[in-house]
Amino acid sequence: MTAALEPEKEQKFAYRQRFNCCKNCRCPNFGLTESSDYLAESHQLGYPALHCKACGSYPPLVDSHSVNLIVEERTKLHLSKAPCGCSNCEPGFFLGPTTGVKRYGKTGANSQRYQCRKCQSVFTQVHVKGSEQLCRLFNSLSLGHSPQKIMQQLNIAPKIYYQLLQRLFHCLRFYSRQQEVMALKRQFLAIHTESNVHEFSEQKRVWALCSSEAQSGYVLLHTHNQTQLQLNDSVYYQQQASTRLPALQDSPIVEALKRRYQLTLNRYHFEDLHYGPTSHLRGTQIIQPAICAYAHFQLLSGFTHQVKHFHHYIEHESSIRGAALMSCVEQIREKSADVYYIYQHPRTQSDMGAAGNKVGWWNDRWYPAPFGAFCGISSGQQVPAPIDLPRPQACQNFFVHLEQNMSKQLKSASSVDALFEINRALFNYVITDQNGETPAMRLGASEQPLSGTTLVSAAVAAVNADHIDKFKA
Repeated sequence: MTAALEPEKEQKFAYRQRFNCCKNCRCPNFGLTESSDYLAESHQLGYPALHCKACGSYPPLVDSHSVNLIVEERTKLHLSKAPCGCSNCEPGFFLGPTTGVKRYGKTGANSQRYQCRKCQSVFTQVHVKGSEQLCRLFNSLSLGHSPQKIMQQLNIAPKIYYQLLQRLFHCLRFYSRQQEVMALKRQFLAIHTESNVHEFSEQKRVWALCSSEAQSGYVLLHTHNQTQLQLNDSVYYQQQASTRLPALQDSPIVEALKRRYQLTLNRYHFEDLHYGPTSHLRGTQIIQPAICAYAHFQLLSGFTHQVKHFHHYIEHESSIRGAALMSCVEQIREKSADVYYIYQHPRTQSDMGAAGNKVGWWNDRWYPAPFGAFCGISSGQQVPAPIDLPRPQACQNFFVHLEQNMSKQLKSASSVDALFEINRALFNYVITDQNGETPAMRLGASEQPLSGTTLVSAAVAAVNADHIDKFKA
């Protein structure tokens, strides 16, 4: 007798595949990859670009194929339903309905087997063992202990340590995504994204993007610019002198914004961001920050594609602007999505008019906000659109958390990915604010703060649960 699982009622979803188009939201060619107005490859400004004759813009050419490969890699890393479900057919969390499975007998060791209803492949129910050891590992990591110290505390060999690290990573990722799927069923969603450079031992420096749910400060996604893929040389990071924009918080806000625009103009092109020299983690290649950003925002489109209306609040950084826009072209056209620049600054009441100030080469209109200022990218608003960013420091708080809690002694990409995700769970579910609340509580993903032991036990239980229970959740 077989027990079939009913597919979830979700919309089908597909990532955008092509990114070379006009990125001026006010142009009729915005988001169109084919237009008679395009000159497919122009070097007019000294770099390979698409030229849109309708609006005069020169968006830099993007290696769409490489972006798509990175999206595939990052989807498996961040959104996969592994270790549960069919590894061939099961879409990731937020990416569509489950393919469904049916029971298919048991193994000689009495473990349940399942057959995918789509490709007919057979796999065995995963069962994670060693919950107590995983709890001890998590609690040691939450104290920022080095791998060597943890191995001594747990009395384990390096091989076992890294196996446990990967097991803990997959359990916590699986559990947190389950909770997010339930908590993010809403009409409106706002996502706030900031960048940072994480520094490790031996001059290893990783550029990363963090995206949090704006109301709760819950970190939804954290990705970085090191990949285990072999890609075209054109997408690799060139390690030039830093072109990152300074905060300039000691200047009046309008002057600070003008200076930031001018510094962006000093780049080879707007998306050409550098953060100085760095060295590889073992088994990785370093990619341009802009390429990382395109992949990051494609993953975020999984979170937003079923929401009726959403906002992207992004830091004032041109290297991620195009990526944010390309993640929601259709929704911008349908006026169900908006993208805003955010600039955090300790401004005074008199240094920016309520009617806004035009700044930069597109005459972007900036409006005052409690955290500094904001600018609508996706619309040419003449009056300030309502935005709500009650926790503007959420991404920066996560960056500080990583600085304080992650060991600097990292050598491989797999351990970096695991530790970033483990710390995302720690930040969201365990660490409380002055009111005793965690980001997960504010999001609606948890009813109370969780201890490390409670969180890890719940994550292991989620993976070990029967498939029927899991896919109904």
